[in-house]
Amino acid sequence: MNVGQVYDYIDRIAPFCCQEEWDNSGLQVGERSKEVRKVLFALDATADLVREAHKLQCDLIVTHHPFLFRAQKQFTEQNPAYLAAKYNIAVISAHTSFDCADGGVNDVLAEQLQLRNIQKPENGFYRLGETDCKTAFEFAEYAKSVFNASVAVSLPQKEIKLVAVCGGAAMDFALEAKAAGADLFFTGDAKHHEVLDAAEFGLSVAAAGHFATEFPAVVSLKNRVQAQFPDIDCVLSTQTAPTVTV
Repeated sequence: MNVGQVYDYIDRIAPFCCQEEWDNSGLQVGERSKEVRKVLFALDATADLVREAHKLQCDLIVTHHPFLFRAQKQFTEQNPAYLAAKYNIAVISAHTSFDCADGGVNDVLAEQLQLRNIQKPENGFYRLGETDCKTAFEFAEYAKSVFNASVAVSLPQKEIKLVAVCGGAAMDFALEAKAAGADLFFTGDAKHHEVLDAAEFGLSVAAAGHFATEFPAVVSLKNRVQAQFPDIDCVLSTQTAPTVTV
């Protein structure tokens, strides 16, 4: 088994050509021909993650957020890509290509929140479905239990039926989802004024944090790769959210 085979499988289920223009999904570090016996899966590209992979003797890291995202002016031992190259660990990142893919980030969210009659918009990102929760506050409480995360919610008493879900920082799609019939928009990060703007249109917003809304899809991707390649060892990083609520 080699890096190229894992890359090609991920490209098949979440085509890298579908990523946003500003994104940088794909093979980040290493060679397609590198042999793979053990793969570490994680959400965020950090130096600690590479050290974990090195300690576990992993040949490949697969992340959601890209290792190389912006122009790099220096490569030092605090740079994750530098460390990966130093330890001869290949890296594949599947970001917005996996967000919009069938079975990707937003399908996993919709499934975990047990939405029904799920619809996929033309842009391929958020998902829209029916919920059994009667109010925005009830939905926020339910999401808190599902993801074990604090959930901030606006217009808590609003009666809801249709919920749009989009992991990470996705408020750019909120009003589009409202126009499609959403009563509530569930995402990871929502800025103060974004929430106020949504409220002006009668749209409730529930935000559970970037990590909480995207990490479940990392688990799903690990399981899919493991099922496709039973002869390699796929492991989940011990990485946790970068902040805690006190």
